[in-house]
Amino acid sequence: MGLEKLKTNLNIYKYTNYRIYLKDQYDELKKMSSSFSYRYFSMKCGYSSPNFLKLVIDGKRNISGESIETFSKFFKLNKREQEYFKLLVLFNQAKTTTEKKEMAQIILKSSVFTRLHPLAKDQYEYVSKWYYVAVRELLKTKRMKLDACKISKLIKPKLSVKKVEEILEVLLRINVIKRKDNRFVAIEELVTTGDEVVFSAVADYHRQMMQLASESIDTFPRELRDISGVTVGVSEESFQELKTMVQKFRKNVLELSEREKNKKDIYQLNIQLFPLNEIGES
Repeated sequence: MGLEKLKTNLNIYKYTNYRIYLKDQYDELKKMSSSFSYRYFSMKCGYSSPNFLKLVIDGKRNISGESIETFSKFFKLNKREQEYFKLLVLFNQAKTTTEKKEMAQIILKSSVFTRLHPLAKDQYEYVSKWYYVAVRELLKTKRMKLDACKISKLIKPKLSVKKVEEILEVLLRINVIKRKDNRFVAIEELVTTGDEVVFSAVADYHRQMMQLASESIDTFPRELRDISGVTVGVSEESFQELKTMVQKFRKNVLELSEREKNKKDIYQLNIQLFPLNEIGES
């Protein structure tokens, strides 16, 4: 079979990263014909760089709107697949978290994507809203027989009983809690899927938690909170050391929580480290 007629059976809708999809396309075509190469791809698509495809796969180059059409044609994508490929490119190459979120929500509305990733919408909700994690952690405490009504009374900021019921249903669907002896129990399992669409929502979670931290200054007495901060000047090397210190501290906090045998309350610990000047400007 000539190289022009080669076509893989890869299902593009299983992917949330177009670079991984392209790598798998290359690997499959290479298996089908040892004559297939990065140079051949560039020659057929009109790129001057003989390894343009590899640069894209490795994340060293992005592809333009015109290239989206070129790539789609080369890999023989039908119209619907082309539209999804374009969504993936725009999603993966988004420059801001807002753009990434907008593209993720469009992908989540795709009927084919939803069919292949049935829990994606619920997982996206879990990652993007503060109260899913809060309710799940509350279920890990020693408080007995927590139902929607009791959780509604305990959780702060206040959530309605109906909202808590919706939250519990989502947590059940994504298998991070279960029903046991007429009560809800947290399962020691995290939403750790590598799905980039799902985890594009993490920025929203952090924004909400920072907002709650701000509001806690007025809603909780000082003895129940610790809000503090320092402003320091550092070198690039010291900044990297600071990041390592923060990561180590965060790990220690998680280990402390795991060792705790008598959990009663849940706390949110936010750690923010960000610049107060333009980086790189002299």
